[in-house]
Amino acid sequence: MDMDVLGIKLENCYGIQQLDASLNFLGSPKLKGRPEVPPGSAFSIYAPNGFMKTSLARTFLDFQEGRDSQDLIFPARPTSRSITSDLATPIASESILVIKPYVERYAGGGTSTLLVNPKLRNEYEEAVRNIETTQEDLLKALKEISGWPGKTTPASEIKEVFQFKSPYDFFAELANSLDGDTRFSDLSYVEIFNDKTIAAFKAGTLHDQLQEYMSKYQELVDKSPLLSSKFNHAGAVDVSKNLQNNGFFDANHTLNISNGAEKLEISSARDLEALVVAEKERILGDKELSKKFEAVDRQLQKNAELKKFREYLTGHPEILAELADFNGFRKKLWNSYFNVAQIALSSFATAYASAKDVIAETAKQALEEKTKWAAVVTQFNERFYVPFKLVVQNQQDVILKGETPKIVFEFQDGQGTCGVEEDKLLQVLSQGEKRALYILNVLFEIQARLESTQQTLLIIDDIADSFDYKNKYAIIEYFNDISKIPFFRLVFLTHNFDFHRTISSRLQIARSRRLFAKKNQGTLSFVEEKYQKNPFLIWKSGLAKKSSFLVACIPFVRNLAEYCHGVTSPHYLKLTSLLHIKSDSRTLTVGDLEALFKATLLDQATLTLPNPEKSVMQLIYDEAEELAAKADDDVELESKVILSIGIRLRAEELMIAKINDAAFVESISSNQTFELYSRFSLDFPNARDHIVVLSQVNLMTPENIHLNSFMYEPILDMSALHLCDLYRKVKALA
Repeated sequence: MDMDVLGIKLENCYGIQQLDASLNFLGSPKLKGRPEVPPGSAFSIYAPNGFMKTSLARTFLDFQEGRDSQDLIFPARPTSRSITSDLATPIASESILVIKPYVERYAGGGTSTLLVNPKLRNEYEEAVRNIETTQEDLLKALKEISGWPGKTTPASEIKEVFQFKSPYDFFAELANSLDGDTRFSDLSYVEIFNDKTIAAFKAGTLHDQLQEYMSKYQELVDKSPLLSSKFNHAGAVDVSKNLQNNGFFDANHTLNISNGAEKLEISSARDLEALVVAEKERILGDKELSKKFEAVDRQLQKNAELKKFREYLTGHPEILAELADFNGFRKKLWNSYFNVAQIALSSFATAYASAKDVIAETAKQALEEKTKWAAVVTQFNERFYVPFKLVVQNQQDVILKGETPKIVFEFQDGQGTCGVEEDKLLQVLSQGEKRALYILNVLFEIQARLESTQQTLLIIDDIADSFDYKNKYAIIEYFNDISKIPFFRLVFLTHNFDFHRTISSRLQIARSRRLFAKKNQGTLSFVEEKYQKNPFLIWKSGLAKKSSFLVACIPFVRNLAEYCHGVTSPHYLKLTSLLHIKSDSRTLTVGDLEALFKATLLDQATLTLPNPEKSVMQLIYDEAEELAAKADDDVELESKVILSIGIRLRAEELMIAKINDAAFVESISSNQTFELYSRFSLDFPNARDHIVVLSQVNLMTPENIHLNSFMYEPILDMSALHLCDLYRKVKALA
């Protein structure tokens, strides 16, 4: 996916009723009437407020995160979204990265993969994978042997019983200390030990009664002529099985059994088993022992789970003798299972032993490695101006275990340095500094994609909003650097014209890739920015050709006249009469305007304007009328300047006529529109419709008329449709 041509087709996405745009990153040869366009990796799209920039960014974010887009206000409207690369090839969601204006707590998905030495990580992962695979096989075997229910393994239960820190070390050591005892391996662990039975064992009454039962049982065993504490009935049964399995009696051997003072000769396994069973029944049938069992039995009938356990005990009465030390019996059970799972346990121990050296060595190297994300932190510390430095703590775990880097902040106030948690740091930082901290996470994410050579389209949504100038230019320089990465494509979206102008200049974005968003109803389109540098240079070169340029230049030349000739000069005063209604406003002609421009703009000595007898005020109104009639959301600066001048002149004419006080009007020396509005509001307090419209004139037009070559962003942010509407309203009042 080359992403040389980005196709965007949207319908009903968060208010964008329609957008069909193609962004071409390829170059084009010089054609007739068109200059050569070099290939480029970046577009900058300036969108005045209300022009759905946020909606576009949100749609791309949906695409990145695999969500459907929608129209939140009109959810019933059908939404369609197509974002494609060359030849209408769909773009993969992982190839899109939307960088939002600000997210307080943001962590990108790729930060943990930033490694200088991928071989190191691969060796570690292979070793760990081998250990985990054999441990998983062991746990599966133990699950089957113990009868552990459900889909989970008994790993957490084993850890609780044996209280170890590292399961790896526990199982490895266990493999070398097996005793071969499998006496209890046929028992089901959860039938004996579950939440209810363990709670009952821990309760004082049952525990004491079990102790009494066990004490009496042991007393009877000790008095047995056949059995003892070391050779109980369970051991006798094992002896019988082993002798039979090994053909002892088949070889005509006999066994002498001490039965008190007598010795009995046993010649078959059946006789031995009968002797053991008889002795077992004698002991378990003892009246006192039975009485003590009844006390235990009553405790085991309190709920369904314990009744089930009691039934299990009936089939396995030998368990009862073990339960006085129930924790010890839990270990005996697992030891029996471990002995049965000897092969799986040995396989794990072998894998662990062979991998242990690899893990230790890679851990050692990891501490010495300089990682790419560490370089990102250094880059951040060097590029951005903030009152803190960043240090990464968990370098080893990031490399080996894929953990997200843990950033530690060292706050610096010029007097000293102090470590501080992120929560506290966020409480003391300014908004601009918080945004700088957010940029760090953006750098991580981009660096991860750089390391993996992931072809990426970056949608950068007003990233420099609320930054001070130092950090704003640091961000611009950073994007200038990454714009040179061949597999990155950048699309800047911004409400900030100064940022648009600066990013376009610093990244040397070609004219055809410097766009203005234009809106007609709900349809959004991108048009090439008309003025790539200073619009006043364009206007000045076309004063005699385009009336719109001539009118738009009036406030600019008035500013120059103020600096060059002074506020008492006829040049300044006459130009002011074309921006405010004065006694001579109606009499000033295009010929007068030509003379004023020549006197102030020294490079216009040969300027010859058409229709020198025409009233300049009438020319202004003609241009404003044409724009208002067209009612297009024109993005061009001169259209908005002309409408603003026309609005104010008509508003002042209306107020002067209504107030009808020539002496008052003559006495106004500054802020004429506001002074007229204040007097009008006093004289006509009930003319609410007039006051509402005139207050809008005061709010919307001053900055649009008092403009200069450095700061004309406010008027660009103003919608031309709003100005057209206001012009029509003011005209209707008259």
